[in-house]
Amino acid sequence: MSLDGTATGGPKLLQLKGLLRAELIAILDTIRGAKALVLDRDLSGALSAVVEFAVLKEHGVEKIFLLETGVGDAPVQGVVYLVQGQVGKLRAVAAQVRALSGIEQAVQVVPRRTLLSERVLEEEGVLGDVRLGEFRLDAVPLAEDVVSLEQPGLFKALYVDGDFSGIAGIARGLMRLQGLWGFFPRLVGKGDYAQVLAQSLKRLRAEATGGAGAMSSMFDAAVLLDRAADLTTPLLTQLTYEGLLSEVFGIAGGAVATGEGGRSRVSVRGDDAVYTAIRDAGFADVGAALSAMTQQLQTTYESRHSARTVQEIRRFVGRLGGLQAEHQALKAHVALAEAVQKRTQTDDFAATLEIEQTLVGGDDLHAGQRAHIERMLALGDPHAHVPGVSSERQAPAPAPAAAPNSLHKILRLLCLCALWRGAALKQKQYDAWYDEITAAFGHHHAITLANLARAGLLAPPARSSGAASAPAPAPASGLGFVRRALNLVVADDADDVAYAYAGYVPLLVRLVQVLAQDPAVHSPASSRYAALLRPLERTRSSRETQQPGGGVRGGWAGWEDVLAAVPGASFDEPQAPPSALGRSERALGEKPPATLVVFVGGCTSAEISALRRLSQLHGHRYVVATTEVLNGNALLDPLIHHK
Repeated sequence: MSLDGTATGGPKLLQLKGLLRAELIAILDTIRGAKALVLDRDLSGALSAVVEFAVLKEHGVEKIFLLETGVGDAPVQGVVYLVQGQVGKLRAVAAQVRALSGIEQAVQVVPRRTLLSERVLEEEGVLGDVRLGEFRLDAVPLAEDVVSLEQPGLFKALYVDGDFSGIAGIARGLMRLQGLWGFFPRLVGKGDYAQVLAQSLKRLRAEATGGAGAMSSMFDAAVLLDRAADLTTPLLTQLTYEGLLSEVFGIAGGAVATGEGGRSRVSVRGDDAVYTAIRDAGFADVGAALSAMTQQLQTTYESRHSARTVQEIRRFVGRLGGLQAEHQALKAHVALAEAVQKRTQTDDFAATLEIEQTLVGGDDLHAGQRAHIERMLALGDPHAHVPGVSSERQAPAPAPAAAPNSLHKILRLLCLCALWRGAALKQKQYDAWYDEITAAFGHHHAITLANLARAGLLAPPARSSGAASAPAPAPASGLGFVRRALNLVVADDADDVAYAYAGYVPLLVRLVQVLAQDPAVHSPASSRYAALLRPLERTRSSRETQQPGGGVRGGWAGWEDVLAAVPGASFDEPQAPPSALGRSERALGEKPPATLVVFVGGCTSAEISALRRLSQLHGHRYVVATTEVLNGNALLDPLIHHK
């Protein structure tokens, strides 16, 4: 099946929603009549992005229950279970199947049915009592340019547990995209597990087509990037509107929970025009944007007084529903922006941001900054709410201006210190942190610190790079070299992707710019690389008159010494011979209009915003596929040992 590109170029990702909805409806229709849907909590967000309850109701779903609560005593005629394939969850399903014997039941394993799932249900004695199938919820469109590959916690699985089975799930999700829009002509990327993913994609292609198959006319390449190649960015505070919502409230299931106990929810999906207009803006610009939209809405409302004819009145009444919806959305986002502003105006927020910028700038922390970290450790709160992680075991969210010193918040700064100070971090300092963390939060967090060391985030100074599965963290001297060579810290971020982090460019986004030969990578300090950066046809000074550029225009050649300072392998593997690729592009008359950027291990909302800005600067569409959208808390949470 083939899908057309959008009017501005590239694939229509939101059409994936219709395909997934059709697959789910086919599953529901296997059980006739009224039925209940029992849903794994971890799937609720992805499912809500695919289908509305009204559609489920049309196909017989009368009620939805969470797996942990089950159907209970509710009268049902049939049950469909949607559950991930972990052993514990399958056993919970088996217990409910036994309790509801005598009715029609179907178990759909997400994203695929495995021998393990069959074995567990067989051991529980219920395999013959259910219809066992699979629901391939492995490529969920979150926005017009973002696809979730639904692999939360993958970073820990890869670099702490040594479990790389999730790579196969990512490969299947990307194969779904290739099945719709053709095979990626080129696989280029950075990182050890990104390279494993490239090999998996090539193997799956060979199995599916024998190495043949049409190349994509929508994507010029897939850029595969391993989160371990850049551990700094997710630890930093995001400064876009969407990023700060994630930092202050947390975003789950396409909504922000606000109010006492998180009872109120504000949708932050792409179908909200107000949110779409401001989600990528730097927070300093959000107030002016909301004010302009409010004034425009007011002007539209006032236009009703100038309506004189029946036709004009009818037109206004026809728009009234949309205006009221926009009014409610504006009201909600004004309230959210005010709450975020309260947080950003606190001394604690300013001090934390200053420490982050000092570290990535390559400077030493001064006495006041070191004292702030020590104060955070002394005032650590084991029960503090942590935005961006599962709320099942958390206390209610605090008032917006409050920012308790959670373990996650403290560890984000300590990990940044370890990554950027390198040899300057002394064993004595690490031991002091170790003692204070275990004293304030519990001795079981010795396991947490071991996990962080194994993942390359917070290793003791005397420790080597760790187990074979762990990423070898770049030394501080290496990070400093990368910062200078790739111009990661810029003084003026007005026309650069650095705006998302107040002057710091996310390293993985900068690598995309290297492949695009973007002159923004060049700085006086990195003049030796200037010859490698053939300017885009549309330069930053003359965008209006020049032709657009962007996408994967070059490779890694010439950047070997810089890439050697970044953890993980570098690779550039064509899937199509140059002659075939040339014929494809000549047939189109131009370069394919989009590049797929794949984040193995997750990416932040601010990185997505930076790539959207890059799309505007290059006149070329960058589509994001990520295993999850996270913040620093969500990156660290799987590594933290919870009793």
